[in-house]
Amino acid sequence: MIGPAVQSEQFEPIHAFWTRRQQLTQGELGEFYQRVIAALTPCRPREAASLGESLADLRHQFFIEKVLHGDSDAAPHHVGALFLYFKRFIIDQLRKQRDDDDADAQEGCDLQAPDSYAEPLRDYQLTPLQVRDAADLFITTLPHDLILLLRHCGCGGMPVKELAEQIASAHYHGGKLGLVHKQKGEANSAGRQVVEPAHRATLLGSWVLNLLKLRVGDALAARDLQAAQIVLDILCLAALSLHMDPASTPSNPDERPSA
Repeated sequence: MIGPAVQSEQFEPIHAFWTRRQQLTQGELGEFYQRVIAALTPCRPREAASLGESLADLRHQFFIEKVLHGDSDAAPHHVGALFLYFKRFIIDQLRKQRDDDDADAQEGCDLQAPDSYAEPLRDYQLTPLQVRDAADLFITTLPHDLILLLRHCGCGGMPVKELAEQIASAHYHGGKLGLVHKQKGEANSAGRQVVEPAHRATLLGSWVLNLLKLRVGDALAARDLQAAQIVLDILCLAALSLHMDPASTPSNPDERPSA
């Protein structure tokens, strides 16, 4: 902890610099930077570990984006307030990272326009909205690890091995879920795979067959495979729409945030 005397010594000049930061000389700006960075050194938010950047880099980024060029003129009056500003900055970075990951995953899914789903589903007495509701409900039954596998591997195309460090027995759980992937140039390849005999007893296979009111032993027609693919596409939309904390990644070894 920083003692009261140190807090006062650091913070009176920081507050003064902050209130007139747009009029600082080059020398004052350098001193302002050094004081802010020094004051933030004891602050090690746990959330920073998920960003994969060193705390030194994050402190520098915080100073440039939020202190020097920030919109707010509200200068913190004590070191605790500065710590809170820094933690909020880290959380904002996590949200941006999450939104970017979601956008990348959805781009990799190559989903069709939802309007094209309605006609093929009509033969199964289903609408796209009903399938989406069923998908949202299905996802709530899955544990966190399986949702990650579905989002990143089933929908985003990431190899299962990439999540092996975050998920124990990732390959086993991927098999239990029934992960399948589209083949290039084959729009309905994932739907075809998920209803193959080897996959019908998996979580995904069972859910798709049950939703389409198909039995495990049925011989499936081309239209069944098309409908299965549509159901999987809508499931991916539901999975990728979830707001989840990013999977933990190793932080920079030069500084590790404290737990």
